[in-house]
Amino acid sequence: MMEEFLSTLPDEAKAVAEKAKIKNAEQALLTPTAHLLLQESSPHDIYVLKATAAKVMAKESIKDLFDLPYCMKWSRLSFGCEALDECTRGGVVTRGITEFCGASGTGKTQLLLQLSLMAQLPTDIGGLRASVAYICTEHAFPSNRLHELSKVFMNKYPKHDINYLANVHVEHIHHSEQLIKCCSERLPPLMSTERVRLIIIDSVAAVFRTYTDFVQRARDMRRLANCLLSLADKYNSAVICVNQVASISKKQPEVPCLGLAWSHLGRTRMRISKVPKQVICDDNFLTVRKLEVMYSPETPIAYAEFLITAEGAINVPQFPNVLNKLEK
Repeated sequence: MMEEFLSTLPDEAKAVAEKAKIKNAEQALLTPTAHLLLQESSPHDIYVLKATAAKVMAKESIKDLFDLPYCMKWSRLSFGCEALDECTRGGVVTRGITEFCGASGTGKTQLLLQLSLMAQLPTDIGGLRASVAYICTEHAFPSNRLHELSKVFMNKYPKHDINYLANVHVEHIHHSEQLIKCCSERLPPLMSTERVRLIIIDSVAAVFRTYTDFVQRARDMRRLANCLLSLADKYNSAVICVNQVASISKKQPEVPCLGLAWSHLGRTRMRISKVPKQVICDDNFLTVRKLEVMYSPETPIAYAEFLITAEGAINVPQFPNVLNKLEK
């Protein structure tokens, strides 16, 4: 390895390496420039030495990346709920665009808030050890609910000193062009400086449903998707976009909006809905919710039932007292 690195150096840069007793590319990068200048080497030769070393190290890093097992190239963000993690084989994958679709009031935003807090936890317990970019396009950001859940997480994970609220960066946008500009110009520097590894858009349908020119809408959705996919790939980030549903007929009461033009841009689609039954939990009647994986190249088609409580999304009790709404 030493001979291979030295053989790529010009004579002047090789002389610098010999004076400083540098044996490989890693040592060349770690050796301070000031130390090399004391060896009576010219700044130009030092620059050539370090630039060549950087190229060698970059080739080795890329080779190691391609040698990684498939399961290690991308991470998964846990839901913080065992039933949902089992259904999705570990949570939301940090690859491509994941879509949450469902009717209003089914619990989409509640899951997003819980994921925003889970993302800040260490990787060994299902988090990403990172910040979150949360873009609202419809309603005001539910800061009060996030504050409630943050207290739950502080009690649940007391060993981790995390300022949960400070790590969620919120933006309100109401037009598609502003959304595209935000994702293409404002998100990249934020992700590099604040270590943002989860991007949430709640919802993407709100800014695209008003289009009358559907060809232009498809182009703009593709522009947005390209920005999000580029960021997800560069920073190994999870991207979640919320989509609304519309009723077409009695046979199709809930169909995701934006048509095939948007469906083809996403990698995973999960539908969240209410189940017509209630469970008694802590003397309260709670409606059972269901998360269903509609399609995904990594996750089999499956579903899981869960509850939304003051402490977030939890498993349905193993032996619950159930009240079936259809029977009543």
